[in-house]
Amino acid sequence: METSLSVPKYYSLLDSIHAWIYPDVQPVPEITWTNGFGRLFTIDGTVKVPILIEQKGSGKPLRISWHNESVSRNEVRAKILQILSLKLDLAAVFRRIKNDWALSRYYQRVVGIRPYLTDTVYEALVKAIIQQQISYRAANVITKRLIIDYDLHMQLEGYRLFQFPEPEDIVMRGERELRDLGLGFKVPYILGVTKMIVKGEFNLEDLRELDVDEIHATLQRIHGIGEWTVQALMISGLGIFTEFPYGDLGIRNVLGNLFNQGQRVSKQQVKAISNDWGSEGPMILYLLMCADVLGLLGDAGRLKMHKRQQECK
Repeated sequence: METSLSVPKYYSLLDSIHAWIYPDVQPVPEITWTNGFGRLFTIDGTVKVPILIEQKGSGKPLRISWHNESVSRNEVRAKILQILSLKLDLAAVFRRIKNDWALSRYYQRVVGIRPYLTDTVYEALVKAIIQQQISYRAANVITKRLIIDYDLHMQLEGYRLFQFPEPEDIVMRGERELRDLGLGFKVPYILGVTKMIVKGEFNLEDLRELDVDEIHATLQRIHGIGEWTVQALMISGLGIFTEFPYGDLGIRNVLGNLFNQGQRVSKQQVKAISNDWGSEGPMILYLLMCADVLGLLGDAGRLKMHKRQQECK
């Protein structure tokens, strides 16, 4: 089955995806190629559907193909609109960047980027925990090991498309096997919250109905989940951009190069700079981080091996 979606002017599918997924570290579970990407997506909460998404050039419509007659075209379109943030209105954000003396030179480099969200909130949480205190590339390498180890895949149009493991899959492996994949001290954090989910004590998808304060209160009571992890999850899993992981070393380096003569700024300074940009601040930080990962910031993005920091409980 096949459909198409129009996209905002300048939108670049691969730039938006590669800001989170290194082309040479795959599957995570996404795989990318010259003009698109694919993976197994969750439709209607449980159905796993292999989907390919392709774009012939920036601003061009998306071609979406899948093979599962149990899901409708509207369901697939709704899923892709959500995970690619295609309905998100970023006009005010790009206007702010274009008119800001320090940011305007980066406007053309970020205007094609839009947030890419994980398939499920559970995937976002596990990935955020993996990213704690290591470089983003290292986190992707570990995630790739996880995906390959479980080998949950389907074939579509000659592509082998993968899914992220379900909570039940993670619990079945046990602590020793997960440690062997390189998860180290984070294994108890991941297994702790995963066992809660499997036992029916906690449903991460319910977070979509909560406000920011309720999300913080709900998650930070869980061992191994602190402020950084919650903020990272809100961005990658829930598409909430009223906050940002301000202590992240990556954004502190970028803003240091932009505003502080190459010297890394503090978490408090990141917050202050973001506040100066008003309500658009967190999204501007997101776009700068994406552009830095893509190597689009030039001298402002010299330090590439970003560490993800979180206050672990």
